[in-house]
Amino acid sequence: MLKSFQFDKFKSPYEDRKRGELGEIIAKYQRICVEENIPVIIMIDGWESSGKGYVLNDLVRDLDAKHYRVSIFDDFDETDDYSYTSQFWKKIPAKGDFAIFDRSMYYHMFNDLKSNDKIQRLRIKQIMNLEKLLYDDHTILIKFFLHESKKRQSEAIDEYLKDEYRNFLVGKEDIAQNKHYEKYLEHFNLMINGTDFSFSPWNIVSSEDRKIASKHVLGTTIEIIERQIEYIRQRRSLESNWKQPVYKLSKSLSDFELSKELEEEYDELSSLQKKAGELAYALHTKNVPVVLVFEGMDAAGKGGAIQRLLRKIDARSYNINPTSAPSDVEKDHHYLWRFYNNFPKDGYMSIFDRSWYGRVMVERVEGFANEYEWSRAYGEINNMEKELVDYGTLLIKYLLVISKDEQQSRFESREQEKPYKITEEDWRNREKWQEYIDAMDEMLYSTSTGYAPWTIVSGESKKHARIHVLKEFIFRAEEFLKKLEK
Repeated sequence: MLKSFQFDKFKSPYEDRKRGELGEIIAKYQRICVEENIPVIIMIDGWESSGKGYVLNDLVRDLDAKHYRVSIFDDFDETDDYSYTSQFWKKIPAKGDFAIFDRSMYYHMFNDLKSNDKIQRLRIKQIMNLEKLLYDDHTILIKFFLHESKKRQSEAIDEYLKDEYRNFLVGKEDIAQNKHYEKYLEHFNLMINGTDFSFSPWNIVSSEDRKIASKHVLGTTIEIIERQIEYIRQRRSLESNWKQPVYKLSKSLSDFELSKELEEEYDELSSLQKKAGELAYALHTKNVPVVLVFEGMDAAGKGGAIQRLLRKIDARSYNINPTSAPSDVEKDHHYLWRFYNNFPKDGYMSIFDRSWYGRVMVERVEGFANEYEWSRAYGEINNMEKELVDYGTLLIKYLLVISKDEQQSRFESREQEKPYKITEEDWRNREKWQEYIDAMDEMLYSTSTGYAPWTIVSGESKKHARIHVLKEFIFRAEEFLKKLEK
């Protein structure tokens, strides 16, 4: 795309338009996006000293400041404490808002000439999954690459260096790109071709003339937003009536043997807790992030199992995330947003008492997500967990299971002894017991992968469940640490 680009033949259909006029039209479409809860992400990438700031300022000039945010992406360092896409997730806009990126998550890949092909392919796949996930959630994605000749870039660098107020804009990347222009051009071309997805294609813009480049970005943004708004309206209508195919699964949780017997004496608990604490410390010193997921029926003993697991683990090294109904802010974002923002940094642990699997259980059964939304969540969740594992996260998923009779017994005990732990909603959910079993069956079938398998734990005996959870943690942590040593 870039190598065959001809600057002398670039002619924008918007170059005779006024930038102020184009800005007012974008502001009009911004209001429509706010009304219809359509988020928009506009990435302004390209060569260093190619006029990104100039274009960006024109782009936001007429927008409502309450509904847009400009973010500048820094270079990604191998010593960073989070995965490659984490900073991008933190910048994802709320529904109806605009996010304008000066550079983007592509910035590091564009400037990294030394990264091996395996890492580049992995990052491209992660970005593709993320952009597809946002596109499926009705986000408008617009990607611009400002392209300029070596001569024009050199002129821009000289102009900046001679200006005492703007010479700070020239960094080592600007100089390196101009000095090794052909090498970077080859690399940029590969990156652009590899990330030119059908659902989020690149728009190559000549920035030889900054004013024309700005007009072209403004006009193209209008064209894409106008087209995508109509397309999203059609998709929403179709998706609201979409039906998930019914699968007949050979195995069901209904057939799971609910043991009440302990594998070992319960007095083994203390020694297991001590071992878990030692392993947690070893993971911390090796900078391994740990994510533990606890799902299951109400009153299955998730809280008690978590408490016993953490008893001898340093409280400064972990965070417990009790996942309840999303807040208004969380509802305004993609359902995975709040979880990405609570993943641990390197060496720390995040425990989720209920998790992103609410999308395919509670939200499915209670109708908070339509069938199209929760059915596509399986693939989105698998991709997210693969990204965590590829980054080097120890991910363990527990599903605690009890019988319907045992749940009733525990509910009745709670009403007498701990009324604060039982609500009308808990009793109401029992009426949909089979629907939840069906949802969990399909969840296990669709998301128990080789890299992130489910561990099913019988919670019929709370003591049994606590021992099982500890032993699984110890086994998985030891296996993980052994692999690090190879």
